[in-house]
Order: sequence, then structure tokens, then C-alpha cells
Amino acid sequence: MAIIGVGNALTDILVRIPDESILNELGVERGGMYLIDRQQHHRLMDRIGRLPQSLAAGGSAANMVAGAARLGTTAAFVGRIGRDSVGEAFRQCQQKKGIEPLLGLSETTPSGKCISLILPDGERTLLTYLGAASEIDTRHLTAERFAGRKVCFVEGYLLNSPDVIEAAMQTARSVGAEVALDAASFTVIREFRAYADRLIDRYVDLLFANEEEAAALTGAGTPEAALEALASRCGTVVVKIGPRGSLLARGSERCRIGTVDARPVDKTGAGDLYAAGFLHGYVGGLSLRQCGEMGAVVSSKSIEVVGADLPDEVWEAVRPLVDRIEAGERVVG
Repeated sequence: MAIIGVGNALTDILVRIPDESILNELGVERGGMYLIDRQQHHRLMDRIGRLPQSLAAGGSAANMVAGAARLGTTAAFVGRIGRDSVGEAFRQCQQKKGIEPLLGLSETTPSGKCISLILPDGERTLLTYLGAASEIDTRHLTAERFAGRKVCFVEGYLLNSPDVIEAAMQTARSVGAEVALDAASFTVIREFRAYADRLIDRYVDLLFANEEEAAALTGAGTPEAALEALASRCGTVVVKIGPRGSLLARGSERCRIGTVDARPVDKTGAGDLYAAGFLHGYVGGLSLRQCGEMGAVVSSKSIEVVGADLPDEVWEAVRPLVDRIEAGERVVG
């Protein structure tokens, strides 16, 4: 069964920063996500120009479908790029990974970029220039494109595009696909809490959130309490709790999943790749625990490299663990 992702088509600019002084200078919180305009984008690029950096195709939903495709799940992605070299590189990267790229094309707006400022402990703060990514055409969200998909994964960064995010969820429901929502960032949830609540209650079957996002959604004081509050509203809920693992709920079932030993270098995309592993197991009919273990394996391995575009050797390390999980063996505590 296939997965379709809907989200911002972004190229990640991954920048190593030595400490939090740049974050303080910019007036942003570590670990948050902030939208910037074209002028701010140019100023920021000038500020970080001499720091070590690399490029990779990114965006939350795009990262997720890329991971799912590498695990063997049929995947497609709906987004929008500009008519420029950055956008064409994004398209080619998706095709190389085996993703069906359902990409609209803007003639006038440049392709979007996400500048990821990475601290020495691996924590990343995102400053996003959406560009053409913010211009997803709802005419691309058709029943024909969504038909036959088991899950439609929508990134919470689209909460600032209400016509797009709700149209995607409505279309998914109309063809019998389940709707998965990733909560994106605590800064996004704080700004769009009321709208997020409405979508969750109307459409969402699977919800992914880390503990800060879960707290922003519920006001609960602990991840466990947040899980229970969200589980009363969604069929399946995942609350990720960093190095302590993740908490899962489906109906009356509860699981706590640990992590795989890893040396954190960069947490960029770790939550997206957790969702990739989880949903690969989910569409394959595996148990809640098996899905959580797959998410834990992929996300734990992902933080050992810079960026969410994992090299072949990481996937080669992941594959035997995934095979063992599929065979019914427990590989995560």
C-alpha cells in the first residue's frame, strides 16, 4: 500500500554553528521553526556565509516519503517548486529516491529553502523561506492522485496554508485514505493551536508530535498526560520524547519504545524519519510496537549524520534491523 505526502518542497541549507550566540542575535529559540521573508533570507545568508554548510533536498513531508521509499514503501509527494536550478535539483533528487514527484511549477517565485542552524549537541533551529513551496495549488490535490493510497501524510508546517491543508485532508478522506498529521514545531502549534485542534478533531487518524509539540497542543504537564489527552481524539498517537524514546497509543493499547544507541550529530529530520519507519510498518500491517520500533531504528540512525538525506551506508545499517522487526523480533527496548 502506498503513502502520499503533502508539504513544503524545500532545499535544506545545513549550517554548523559553534554556540547559541547567532540564535540570540536573531531572537529565536533553540529547536524552533521560524518563517522568514526574502529580505530576511538574504541577510541571514550573508551572516552565515563563512560557516560550514551543505545542501540537501528537504521539507518535513518530503523527508518522510523519502525515508518510506528507501524502506520499500511506494511513495508520492505533492508540493511546488520554482523554475530554477534549486527546484530542478529537488525534482531529480525525489526521482532518484524512487518517489513519484507531483510538483507544481511557479514561473515567478524562487524555490523554497530551509536554513537549519545546527548546534554542537545536534539540536537544530529552522529558519524557512518558503518561496514557491507556499504556493501549492489545491487543483493538484485531486481524488485521482490520492486514490489507492493507504495514508496521506500532511506536515503541520502547512497550518499557515488553511486552504491547502484542509483540502488535502478532505481529499484523502474522500478516497478512503487515513490522514496522518505531523505537529511540525511547538512554535507553529502555538500560533495555530485553534486551527490545529479543529483539524485533529475532524480529520486526523494518526498524529505525530514531540513532547514540546504535544504540550503546546494539550497544555499537559507531562508527555504521558499529553498522550492520553490526544489519544481520546485520534486513532493512533505518537509522542516522541527524545533520547528516552517514544510513547504510543492506539485505542486502549499503550507502548513505550526506547531508542537505539547513537552518537547525535544533527537532529534535522529525525522526527520525519521516525514517521517514515512507523508508517512503513503501519501500511504493512505490523503491530503498534513493531511500527514504533521501526520509527525508533530509523530516527536513531539518522541523527548520526548531518541532514535528513541519509547516505547508503546508513540505510544498509538500518535494513537488517528492519528485517528483524518484521520477523517479529524485538530490537528496541
